[in-house]
Amino acid sequence: MSVYSCSVCKFRYDEWIGDTKNGVPPRVAFSKLAGSVCTTCGMQGEGRHLQVPEIKYSGLEAAYYDQFAGKAGIVFYREWLLQESSPVTVLELGVGTGRIASELAEHQLPVCGVDWSPDMLEIAERKKKRVRKESRHLLELVEQDVWELDLQRQFTHVILPEGLFQQAITRLEQRRLLNIIKQHLTEDGTVAIDILMPPLRESWRTRQKKFVFPDRMVYQLVEGETSLVQQKFRYTLTYETFLDQIEQPRYRVEREMALLLPGEMELLLESEGFHLVTAFENYQTDVHRSLDEGYDRDRWQRGGYPFVPSEVDAAGSTRWTVIAKKYP
Repeated sequence: MSVYSCSVCKFRYDEWIGDTKNGVPPRVAFSKLAGSVCTTCGMQGEGRHLQVPEIKYSGLEAAYYDQFAGKAGIVFYREWLLQESSPVTVLELGVGTGRIASELAEHQLPVCGVDWSPDMLEIAERKKKRVRKESRHLLELVEQDVWELDLQRQFTHVILPEGLFQQAITRLEQRRLLNIIKQHLTEDGTVAIDILMPPLRESWRTRQKKFVFPDRMVYQLVEGETSLVQQKFRYTLTYETFLDQIEQPRYRVEREMALLLPGEMELLLESEGFHLVTAFENYQTDVHRSLDEGYDRDRWQRGGYPFVPSEVDAAGSTRWTVIAKKYP
């Protein structure tokens, strides 16, 4: 995140909002600050001002993640991997609650899921127990920060769903992440990266609601802003929960992601030893069939986190998936 904290006086500076007390306008980079903004140490002292790390998915965000991410990507990744001609081993970075990984294991695809959030992995472990007993061993869950990942083995496929790659904000971080991916890919291995693109406006908001558990009405409000200059977007996610019409404590978190176009992602991959296979938008179109055809759990495939790609609004959010192979 573009938030910096002083280890001496605990002063915090947020690049997106500036500092009204000290007269600093929004969008001023931390590197440009000088003088007496940090009231105790005057912005002096090397190493005193540290970037605040990204907040882990926890609490209500972990509990409600599946409810709003829905079916996004599950059928696509399952069918894509099942159609591969040679044996498949999968590494999913940012496995979260195991939405995709548990589905792959259920279909006899070995998958190792990595995430740094214990709350998300606790939910994934519960899903693992619901996988058929003969397939359960195919799902491995690892609690680890992707930046420190070294599994000492390689996989034929690495997938990064729902914008995980964009948590690498700078080009340096993005190149570092691609090198970590390369270390865990077999020769001629394949990587699939989802890119989230926010609505085509400087500021935006989306709102969803649904019944959960089943007596709670939950509202998910996402308010965001996009900086083309910084090539970033940032959003505030708020969960409002009502139980029997009585409002429960709110949950709110802010997150920042890199703004990447598919073409930029392709060039970045090619510069780091990959060659492009394909790129396409929003996985695939939902297939709507008559209810008379009987139960079909794949009939609806909509979803997305933190926002659902728009199917009608030309200025709405969208998702691209870029698939590339590692050069042998």
